Amino acid sequence: MTAAAYQRQLNPTSHPEPSVHRYRALQGYFLAVTFTACEVGGMAAVVRAYNIAQTTLSNTSEFTFFWAGIFLLQLPIAGLIARRATPRTLRAALLTLYGLVSYAPKLLRNPTSPIYHDEFAHWRETYEILSTGKLFQPNPIISILARFPGLHATTATFVHTTGLTIWQAATLVLIICHVALVLGIAALAQSLGLSNRTASVIAILYGLNSSFLYFDTQYGYESMAITLAVWALVSYVRAIRSQWGRGRAAWTVLTVVLSAGTVVTHHLSTFTLVLIMTLVALTVSVPWLARGEGWVRTAATAWSLTLITALLAGAWFRFIAPSTWSYLSPFLGRGLSELMQVASGSGATRQLFGASLSPWWEQKSAYVVPVFAFGLAVGGLLLIRARIRDGSMPRGRRRALLIAFALLGLVYFPSTIFILSPAGAEGARRSWAFTWIGLCMLAGPGVVWLLDWAGRRVHQWLRVSLYSGLLAALAIALVGGTAAGVDASYRFPGPFLYGSDARSITPELLAASKRFATRFGIGNNIVTDRYTGLIFGSMGLQNPASPSAGFPVYNLYMAKPGAPVRPAFLLFDLSLSNYTYLIVDRRMAYETPELGVYFTSADPASLFRTPGGRPVFYGRLEKFSKIKWMIKVFQSNDYSIYRLNLPSTTTPLIGYKDQPPNLRGKLVRGNFLATP
Repeated sequence: MTAAAYQRQLNPTSHPEPSVHRYRALQGYFLAVTFTACEVGGMAAVVRAYNIAQTTLSNTSEFTFFWAGIFLLQLPIAGLIARRATPRTLRAALLTLYGLVSYAPKLLRNPTSPIYHDEFAHWRETYEILSTGKLFQPNPIISILARFPGLHATTATFVHTTGLTIWQAATLVLIICHVALVLGIAALAQSLGLSNRTASVIAILYGLNSSFLYFDTQYGYESMAITLAVWALVSYVRAIRSQWGRGRAAWTVLTVVLSAGTVVTHHLSTFTLVLIMTLVALTVSVPWLARGEGWVRTAATAWSLTLITALLAGAWFRFIAPSTWSYLSPFLGRGLSELMQVASGSGATRQLFGASLSPWWEQKSAYVVPVFAFGLAVGGLLLIRARIRDGSMPRGRRRALLIAFALLGLVYFPSTIFILSPAGAEGARRSWAFTWIGLCMLAGPGVVWLLDWAGRRVHQWLRVSLYSGLLAALAIALVGGTAAGVDASYRFPGPFLYGSDARSITPELLAASKRFATRFGIGNNIVTDRYTGLIFGSMGLQNPASPSAGFPVYNLYMAKPGAPVRPAFLLFDLSLSNYTYLIVDRRMAYETPELGVYFTSADPASLFRTPGGRPVFYGRLEKFSKIKWMIKVFQSNDYSIYRLNLPSTTTPLIGYKDQPPNLRGKLVRGNFLATP
């Protein structure tokens, strides 16, 4: 026996031989090289997918390349995070990397300028703040967002301090928020008493929700507010679980600050934050569930912070944003009404993926996601039940908090019903970014238990099969969740697609907007369709009209040649509000919009009655060149711009403004036809 062998026999815990060190080092290098290759290859595949989509009229290969790239980017990170042997510091680094690579698809989609509908509105609001030095500037695209300046003020601050452009500063803010959201989900799970490994797995599971890859990475106020709300919940839970003294006081102050930040940034995130805090406060107040040391003080802390947040929200909505409720309530009210009509047999359900460009397997995957989520939720509930029975989860604050977030996660399942309602679908999708917080807290421990159970199997083929099955389920849920959240016309570039927002923007439209601003100045009140108005109202700095039943400017386009413009008060309203230009996209007469919207989401049904299979505007747009009070001032291939010189005989009789819209026409002198 050699001296080295004898020494190892006497001291079995001594350091291994150098050959073992070399083997482990080589193994580490191999893993590092493989991991790097996956990340680089994944990024290249996503770029390739976008290039294919940009240059090909109809080809599903872009979807194949895209998802191959996403899997290469995310699944290796998920696998390393889920390993029991991964150190805490490495998990934190991997979660940060996960936040960065999961932002990559949106960053590569439009790295230099806005492209989504809401992004143009937020860009305009930030520009106005920078130009005037004042908050709450009126926004002609989405009026309500002017009352919630948190995102715009932050972006403007970055512009001032860094010298970046608005879009560059916005991108930097969004990257920080997205990474902070991933880390915040993990921090929230750990604040509930879950292990570092379980918390990190929960953060990965949260990335499966339909808003994660695209909606909550766009330049919109929810992208920032949801991060603030998650960290407000982290500090809220920490305040509840901390001992009485400086620790609880510090977390309390931080909760108030982050809650206030959420309030001034986004309305729906604020409502949701208050509801979640109320749910938690109710749960920790149940004696048989949460009673323990300091139970009364815990409940008092929870209710105090909930009340403070609610008061902050109420004050903001009352004095700064009084129109918030009227802006949000129709979505819920109409959604419930439509579902009741469907249940009674008098209404029709929304056709899922009716006009979607997604391939069949993406659409089928979307239907699998609720089933996948339900299985995880049931497993999580069974695990909670088992731990309560064996005493490993005693009564107290931790159990109450876990049950509160489990209840939040279960709200996801009834909310999916609203996806069948045309009015409720948007609200349902937006709620999932919040309900999935609770759903992942419920499902995460079960996933970790399943991983450990698979790791204890004796046969290697069984372990590999179980791990492969979990990765496959994760991949399918990722595909389905993304497909259910954002349509392919938003996710992928491509040839011009009329009425699709992201793919309706052309060099011709951008040039027309720029030329108009150069020739006629900025700040003109204009009448146009949704897609033209999006560019003219943002980059062109004009003020497009907001059509409604009381201000039906779409009737200008619908009027037949030789017929009067109805209602009669419309021209007076245009004159009174100083609308001076009308812009016409000739494609309105030949194409139906991809989104099913010409002007607003509340377009009347009359706009979609297409006699002979043609759009209702067919044969009605040439009339503008013959109307005496319209002068053509610009013409390109697809766009015509007219100056409105409304006749003075539109002056109303006394008492016009005191009458309801349906009676105003009787008080207007003159009957202006769509032709001379």
